[in-house]
Amino acid sequence: MSDSSHKLTASDLAQLWNDRHRDQPLGAPEPFLAEMLPRIPHGIALDVAAGRGRNALAMARAGIGVVAVDFSIEAMRSLAAAARAERLPLWSVVANLDNFYLRVESLDAIVNVNFLDRALFPNFVRALRPGGILIADTFLIDQAEIGHPRDPRFLLGHGELPTLVAGLEVEEYREGLVTYPNGTRAYRASIAARRRGSS
Repeated sequence: MSDSSHKLTASDLAQLWNDRHRDQPLGAPEPFLAEMLPRIPHGIALDVAAGRGRNALAMARAGIGVVAVDFSIEAMRSLAAAARAERLPLWSVVANLDNFYLRVESLDAIVNVNFLDRALFPNFVRALRPGGILIADTFLIDQAEIGHPRDPRFLLGHGELPTLVAGLEVEEYREGLVTYPNGTRAYRASIAARRRGSS
């Protein structure tokens, strides 16, 4: 990434993400999320940095109400149209996650796939209701050796993800090389962690 890319304005970034999402295929939900779907309460889930909504749609089709948040107007427009066509319980929101307010104990699930902002995790933990679950799945530091992303800011260290969900009970944790059905591979860390007890 060149130095000039670090000077992009919010408008430039929005245009970049809109271009990236325009006319792209939806794709299947992340395999770890698909496996964890039965563990998600049938309440309200937040899909963080939802993109075109492959994970949000999978949850909504499973009967979970979903609020999908992304910076890209194009992605949210596409997702809203897909949800309307299938009459799914899904609401798309265009927002910058840096200042997206999460009310304490307001959500039954939070899903965070392929997006890493370490500063958001304490907010995620507080926003879960008792019994709520956080599912996070993104790239490990090893990923830099085989492909995108390579910026260490967006790559998890080994054993780091469980430390980000302190206060939750870890139900499932994995890290290592994942091979997808199409043959592509990625180094990933995946966690499902639940908030126990009462408020």
